Amino acid sequence: MSLFGEAVRAGLQPCSYSLLILALVIIGLGGRRHRLPGLAVYYAAATLFAWIPFLGINPLLDGRIVGTTGLATGFLLVGGFGPKGGSSPAFRLVGAGLVGAFAGATWLPCVGPELGSVLTAAITDPWPGLAGMAVYLLGVLWIALPVAVSGDYVSPVGRFLERRPVINGFRFLAGITVLTVAVDLYPTILSHLARFSSL
Repeated sequence: MSLFGEAVRAGLQPCSYSLLILALVIIGLGGRRHRLPGLAVYYAAATLFAWIPFLGINPLLDGRIVGTTGLATGFLLVGGFGPKGGSSPAFRLVGAGLVGAFAGATWLPCVGPELGSVLTAAITDPWPGLAGMAVYLLGVLWIALPVAVSGDYVSPVGRFLERRPVINGFRFLAGITVLTVAVDLYPTILSHLARFSSL
């Protein structure tokens, strides 16, 4: 099996929930024509922050205080609460990058044989590991990609995502996520979701 194929399968497994939940919140808060670019920046930041430990760097966003601050700031910028209403695409992209950095720094991958060989090789030579991590995370996020594309380019889907109750639902999910990170319940919630999904 290829690395990408292994990742596509992993996208349906509990170890991918942390990446997918945050990606869907980015899409839900992103607003018209900002969903796909926001997801792309989220993916790039998650890839980078999942990879940099192989350079011997500890990502600061995996700490509770910095992680909570970065995640909350990211959601606020993506959701339009930043300077001047956060309507600037640049602020939205910065916010998506902050959420992606948190996602990558805190993600624990489902390690199959393909990803295992990439991660083992990355210990001695991290640069090829970046390409492998990029391919793997692209496969994991395949579920979020059609949602972002249809939200930006399929009018009925875009209109549904822009309804006030839907936006408020994503804001609530973002707030609950930040709260669980702040009180150190985020890993516990993810493990409960994983157990529930395996019933």
